[in-house]
Amino acid sequence: MSRYNLAEWGLRRPALTVYLIGLLLLGGAVAFFGLGQTDMPDWTMRAMPIRVFWPGASAEQIEQQVVDKIERKLQDTPYLKSLISTSKPGEAWIWVNLENSLTDPKTTVPDIWYQVRKKVGDIRDTLPPGVQGPYFNDEFGDVYPLVYGIWGDEFSYAELKDQADWLREELLRLPIVEKVVLVGAQPQRVYLNLSTARLGNLRVSPLALIEAIAGHNAMQAAGQIENTTDRLRLRLGGQFRSVDDVRRVPVPAADGRLLTVGDLAEISAGYQDPAEQLMRVNGHPAVGLAISMAAGGNVVDLRRDVVTLMRRLEAGLTVGVQATLVADEPQVVTHTLDKFLLKLAVAVGIVLLVSYATLGLRSGLVVATAFPLVLGATFMAMKVMDIDLQRISLGALIISLGLLVDDAIIIVEMMQVKMRQGLDRFHAASAAYTSTSLPMLTGTLVTIAGFMPIALAKTALREFMFGLYGVIAVALLVSWLVSVLFTPYLAYRMLPAQVAHHDEVYDTPFYRRLRGLVRACVNRPGWMVAAVALLVGLAAVAGRQVEKQFFPLTDRPDLIVETWLPEGSSFAANEALAKNIDRLLKSESGVQRWVSYIGSDTPRIFTDLWIELPAHNVIKTYIQTTDRPTRDRLREALRTRIARELPQARARVNVFPFGMPAPSSIEYRVTGPDRHTLRAFAAQVSAVMHDHPQTSGVHYSWRGPVSTVRLDLDQARLTALGLSAQRLGESLDMLLSGRPVTQLRDGDETIDVVLRLTEDERTRLGYLPNVPVPLADGSSLPLGQLAHLQPALEEGVVTHYNRVPAIMVYADLPWYVQPLDVDAQLRDRLDAIRQRLPLGYHLEIGGIGELSAEVDEAIGAVMPIIAVLIVTLLMMQLQHLGLTLLVLASAPLGLIGVLFTLWVADLPLGLVAQLGVLALAGITMRNTVILVDQIRQDVAAGLSRHEAVIESTVRRFRPIVVTAAAAILALIPLLTDPFWGPMAYAMMGGLLVATVLTVLFVPTLYAACFRVQASPAAPPPV
Repeated sequence: MSRYNLAEWGLRRPALTVYLIGLLLLGGAVAFFGLGQTDMPDWTMRAMPIRVFWPGASAEQIEQQVVDKIERKLQDTPYLKSLISTSKPGEAWIWVNLENSLTDPKTTVPDIWYQVRKKVGDIRDTLPPGVQGPYFNDEFGDVYPLVYGIWGDEFSYAELKDQADWLREELLRLPIVEKVVLVGAQPQRVYLNLSTARLGNLRVSPLALIEAIAGHNAMQAAGQIENTTDRLRLRLGGQFRSVDDVRRVPVPAADGRLLTVGDLAEISAGYQDPAEQLMRVNGHPAVGLAISMAAGGNVVDLRRDVVTLMRRLEAGLTVGVQATLVADEPQVVTHTLDKFLLKLAVAVGIVLLVSYATLGLRSGLVVATAFPLVLGATFMAMKVMDIDLQRISLGALIISLGLLVDDAIIIVEMMQVKMRQGLDRFHAASAAYTSTSLPMLTGTLVTIAGFMPIALAKTALREFMFGLYGVIAVALLVSWLVSVLFTPYLAYRMLPAQVAHHDEVYDTPFYRRLRGLVRACVNRPGWMVAAVALLVGLAAVAGRQVEKQFFPLTDRPDLIVETWLPEGSSFAANEALAKNIDRLLKSESGVQRWVSYIGSDTPRIFTDLWIELPAHNVIKTYIQTTDRPTRDRLREALRTRIARELPQARARVNVFPFGMPAPSSIEYRVTGPDRHTLRAFAAQVSAVMHDHPQTSGVHYSWRGPVSTVRLDLDQARLTALGLSAQRLGESLDMLLSGRPVTQLRDGDETIDVVLRLTEDERTRLGYLPNVPVPLADGSSLPLGQLAHLQPALEEGVVTHYNRVPAIMVYADLPWYVQPLDVDAQLRDRLDAIRQRLPLGYHLEIGGIGELSAEVDEAIGAVMPIIAVLIVTLLMMQLQHLGLTLLVLASAPLGLIGVLFTLWVADLPLGLVAQLGVLALAGITMRNTVILVDQIRQDVAAGLSRHEAVIESTVRRFRPIVVTAAAAILALIPLLTDPFWGPMAYAMMGGLLVATVLTVLFVPTLYAACFRVQASPAAPPPV
């Protein structure tokens, strides 16, 4: 036995070989049922938002005094990619975005977030007095696959929250549940609405009222009595337990009378006004329960356990309260996996039929046994590598199916050749390994290298697409191992002891015609080279018509309606807009359910979702329709109706995306130090985008000025009255916006008691000069006597990019228009603007375009490594520079078919399709390697080089064509998938053309490059 002959090793140990086969089958089945399940793979969020408040500050003030200091400190954060800040009056958000080149983001990112907290903590004392925060959301990437809405028209928010709290406690008992977060719960408030006329008539100062209320409700230690035997603590009574307790608090008037709070103010129990966020389910106010899964869980099991428990718990809800499942990602996962497992089964069936039809029953059966063995080993490897069953990994399995049979076909074919030459089955199997194993291994490694660019590229997609290259690499390596270890054993057991002679197989009319065609091509290389050159030229022309794409949209029957009111709009106006959206949806057919988040966004129901940060003027509505055609119809209908019936809102109707999220379809970023110059150039960019016929909703990140009232204070009079600007501001904030003066404690609830003016007095701009300002002596003066009031405008939103003022210009596109194509169409006009930019100003693409450019750059950076790896593998196998260059020259042959196919099918060349093109190059080189090696073996066996070229091509024809047919037909189930469809079309067309050219052009190129002289036609060798 040869020292490294695995085929002979397996044949000499039949019991061990059978045991290993059974182990792979059993282990694969166990691993398959233990794999996690998701729709799309999870990836580590590399962004963290930081929120900071500075009440009373303008957007410019918080930008300069707070945000800039924090950003300056964060600039030395490890692996920092960018800092993007949004400053608004009184608050700001800072996005910390990390580089995509992190090698181990799951462990590195949490450490970096700790460093961010530490760095900001070091400068917290340098921030101005009154700054609240910063607050860090390092759980921004947490996923909540299930969201319930708890609602009932006859119930208050407090009652709904009580029901939700009870459900939350019960759900947390499930081991598979990690967190349950309440969404849209409204904090309770007790409001004391003061009338300035009543206070003036009764001669009571607001300060006296505040002092009386706070003093009666103080939680104050009253000492203790301790003697030789006991310790007795004194407890003060009188703390507020109800609204009536607040109403009865005595307040002294200036004339000595004793009044109560109820005499002085309108007292009402309610909720935070204005609210910060609300949730509505099918038009009903609701409180949400967002449920996340414990580490290592399976989302399908999560749904099963949660839904089962919720069905039992619903019987314990108060009559009239309902729990509606408004986000059900596990059901999406189940639907996706069911479809893909069916596609996988269909693809396996197709490949088996191809094998049986082309190889015969026994040979086809031998080849068919490779499938369960390879799949079993692959499932075991997926379990070890923590790769779930999801769209990426299952798609990778389907893509690799056609490639899996190639090695087995080569082994079976070579065994039959050796048996025709007189060897018995044992020695034929051993000889087949010796002559084919190394070329097959080299070809397998070259094919794997074709899938490796995304694996080596320093981008977040490396983590996202890990299932693609991980599964394919394992499947192909296992396929080679199975073909050289188990396939010879199975062929030894299943093939007949005698096979037909050579001339009975390769001297049929079909092979005689094939031999003549190959001979004609080899003898006339000029014609063949010209024909291929013509095809290349035509493909280049077709390629100019093929659109570019980053990631496609999903086929989920869901819509996302995003609406924004102008900056400075009230929350009440936003809530009214939400009710109008409810009205529109109720009148549309095909809508199963919808949920609206007012002032915020949904909890992250899956990783690839763009989440809007809280804002008073935003609404996100998620709609589930009956099917995809209904979704597409409703998408256009809602866009039209919202534009016509709700013109006050800027709206975008979208579907769920694949891949990395972005805030808009297309985005450009203008940065520079001077705001006026920045606005001028941003306006030019906006005009260019407006002029494009397919853009809509063009808008800025700087959302325009907001109205304010400027108070020019009479400082001398304030000082004479014992007032300061700070005390005046506090008084106005309390009277107009409301300020807690004490708290009402009810069980585990702490309810703020808020003092403010009546609604009429605090909401009418014309009343503002009459607002009473409390003085130190207990009296008050109208605001108009202390300050001059004049309307003014100020910035509503100011954005920075890496500490430099930046204006992002956004636009929406129809679903069938690719952002990268629009960017290419706008490039000349935008380049003209770039040339006019002063020093220090920049115009860059952002969003999807920037992500795509980063991925292209990262892949381009590793292509030299891939090229060196492939050349090294080829040189190790062929040990001939000319043959290696010949193999490399065959790599782009499939691109001809790719471009033609995408052009005819009117499909974009997206990122996934580009990966397919790279992989196609590896597959083509694999076939060329094995063909070239066969030529070399035939020459060594005594054939002339001319006849060796022709006969090797004829002998390799069936394995090449069967493999290509299996790979092409196996991709049919993926044609209708929105994610894999373009790649399937590209690889099918590319494989078809590459196969034809491998059979006809590669031998011609070989003969031309090595000056193979034509020889007279000879009968095929036996």
